[in-house]
Amino acid sequence: MMRFSVIIPAYNAEGVLEQCVASVLAQEGVEVEVIVVDDGSRDDTRAVAERLAVDDARVRVVSKPNGGVSSARNAGLDVATGEAVLFVDADDALVPGALASLAARLGYGGVDCLVFGMVIEPPEATPLTLAHRLAPRDGIYEDKPHQVIFEEYTHPYAFRVAFMRDFLVQNNLRFDTNLSLGEDEAFLMVAYAVAHRVICSSEQLYRYRMSEVSASHRDNASDDVLPAKLRKHLAVVASVLGAWKERGLDRSCDADLLDWALDLLMLDVSRLASEQQVAFYVELWDVLVAYFGPDGGRSVAGLAAEPCLRAIQRAAFGARLRGPVIAKPLLVSFYVHTRGVSAVGERALARLHGRGAY
Repeated sequence: MMRFSVIIPAYNAEGVLEQCVASVLAQEGVEVEVIVVDDGSRDDTRAVAERLAVDDARVRVVSKPNGGVSSARNAGLDVATGEAVLFVDADDALVPGALASLAARLGYGGVDCLVFGMVIEPPEATPLTLAHRLAPRDGIYEDKPHQVIFEEYTHPYAFRVAFMRDFLVQNNLRFDTNLSLGEDEAFLMVAYAVAHRVICSSEQLYRYRMSEVSASHRDNASDDVLPAKLRKHLAVVASVLGAWKERGLDRSCDADLLDWALDLLMLDVSRLASEQQVAFYVELWDVLVAYFGPDGGRSVAGLAAEPCLRAIQRAAFGARLRGPVIAKPLLVSFYVHTRGVSAVGERALARLHGRGAY
């Protein structure tokens, strides 16, 4: 019988934690340890967690000073003993039978991680751009991280992935505590890249509760917070590229990796004033050069990315510009290439109706 370590980072979660833990303890057909990491909560989260631990020996409590979700998950990893590891946010829950379903698939020899789907509650809060991306296609990928990373709906939520603990330990996979946004994306971009066998399952086994303050879905951020959001996303790109370089990962994915970085950033950068765009792209160019070399990736860039990258290079080298760094036709062409016409239309519609997504 497979044993799961379910790590629940909890910050000021006194009102939701018990329901979350109950959804894990009710799982049948597996052994489970629930690791609640109280991340320096200011409410009674710790007291609730300790009461749950008294009531059920399968619950363990780790208390630490506030450091954010990444440090809380890492603290949970430090004490996990299960064969498989799952992360669950304190205001979410697992559907009945989720762990038994995961155990059946993880038992397939040599699996490193398993990506599955989720449901959003309430359903009407589902962002328009996520409505058909809540689950990956069924499949098994062996030594082909390119497909898992760039061709499937396997991002950006770490709570939608079950990991074999030996895989995490052997590859020293940890969450980057320097990131305050996009930490899941950065973690997964490295985990998938070092995995040898990944299973994708379309089963929707995770219940994600959408809240008004959900940081992951502030895609339509107002202009006053946009620069801060962009700097955080730039930090994600720097973290991922730095980790890929440090680990000496396969460079055959470089064109797609470049597309991923530009896709994450350029649309939001286009909303900045021209002077701010230039300043941002100077920083981005330095990050790209550190990984791709002096040409910033132009030699590996695809047809849609190369003219955008050329414009970024000109801005970084101090060219005098009038208007945006990247002309709108180039921007549209790039996003149509990377996301497709329908996805571009969805994003525009979501922005119009204030229902954006990551």
